[in-house]
Amino acid sequence: MNWRRGIRAAVLLGAFDPPTNAHVAILRAATRRLEAPGVLCLTRVLLARPDDALLDTDQRMRVLAALAAAEDFGLCVAESGTYLDVAREFRANGTEPVFVIGSDKLPQLSDPSFYADGSDGVAATFRECEFFVVQRDGTDVPDVFENPRYAGISATEVRRRVRAGQPVDDLVPPVVAKALEGYTASG
Repeated sequence: MNWRRGIRAAVLLGAFDPPTNAHVAILRAATRRLEAPGVLCLTRVLLARPDDALLDTDQRMRVLAALAAAEDFGLCVAESGTYLDVAREFRANGTEPVFVIGSDKLPQLSDPSFYADGSDGVAATFRECEFFVVQRDGTDVPDVFENPRYAGISATEVRRRVRAGQPVDDLVPPVVAKALEGYTASG
């Protein structure tokens, strides 16, 4: 990772396949609330992901770079998959991360199967990591969304629409929509 040393940053960690308006909205809200710069962080190791990738890693990086530039976010790639590993990686590079997560990720954080050391990894995650949690279950639209429609957007739905040849302009930022133009099933 390469990011400015000695700062606190709002970090949105994910697969970003592809990044959506919901990703942008929650990271913007976190940067305002935390008064910290926002960082999009792609992990090389993807945990609990369905095998339905739309974009390969190089394509995601190009899309994320364009989005980061358009939104004035930082961008990095983490070599690990758990929030604990990524937090340690950030700290080793001089940045204190606050992870921006949807409430739907909380069960994954508590699942010992995601950690090499099981329940010790779960305990260390909650001891060492700070989280900015956004409600994502669809029952209560959180006030972090300037546009309430963004609360229900998922990358899974974007992938489905792209594969079906349906428009996604209302689900993704303009730079992402442009990058997805002309996408075919073969990529």
